[in-house]
Amino acid sequence: MRRRRSVRFASLSPRTTSSSNAVSELEINVKYLAISAHPDDLEILCAGTLRLLVERGDTVTMSNIARGDAGSFTHTPNEIAAIRAAEGASGASLIGADYIAGSISDGRVNAADEGQRELVVDLIRRVAPDVIITHAPNDYMPDHNEVSKLVFDAAFTASLPNYITEHHAHGFVPVIYYMDTMAGVEFLPTEYVDISDTIDAKRAAFTEHQSQLTWLLDHDGVDMLEQITTVARFRGLQSGVHMAEGFTVCRTWLRTPAARLLP
Repeated sequence: MRRRRSVRFASLSPRTTSSSNAVSELEINVKYLAISAHPDDLEILCAGTLRLLVERGDTVTMSNIARGDAGSFTHTPNEIAAIRAAEGASGASLIGADYIAGSISDGRVNAADEGQRELVVDLIRRVAPDVIITHAPNDYMPDHNEVSKLVFDAAFTASLPNYITEHHAHGFVPVIYYMDTMAGVEFLPTEYVDISDTIDAKRAAFTEHQSQLTWLLDHDGVDMLEQITTVARFRGLQSGVHMAEGFTVCRTWLRTPAARLLP
């Protein structure tokens, strides 16, 4: 029998299950929306956790705001954007998550752009998550940091009834968790998730991003599969397990949960 989670949100849907000894327990299906800048960021930074959420029966949607259209030495922007949208869908499929591709060009993500905020507001309303996972606000490149700010602003705005978009207002302000920065630089986790059993799924999901794997090696000299494993081992060392991912919760009013919402 799975562990009961004592969380309460307007959109949670309870379900009853029975164990082998016919003892019933009320369980909660929590909706998680993971929002990144680029198509491979979630696989690098939190895919082990997302896979654990899927395995325990939660609903997970993965989305990226930027198209991934600037990072290629060999393809045009439209060509590489199409490749990376397909890779994003494949990676999410391996995790067991739904996938929504973004439409903003790389390097042009801007939290001060009202049109972009409206896009993220409508994404949140479309998915109606209880919990959002996104970039920390102090990562290594502008798109990551702008997405962090966009999500923070849009998560509140999505609950406003008279802010009109295609979808109806979300019923509450979701909890926000910030995932690790790239290579863990200047990030001190306050919560860890043991991904020892899902590190292979995480690596497999990232391997679907062959164009990104090549780009990161050519542009930055980084073997990202090796980095994924190294960071997971380091976070595991910090938290007393073999492999882990690190997070912090966004500590503002309406967003700070009393219960643990990560696996």
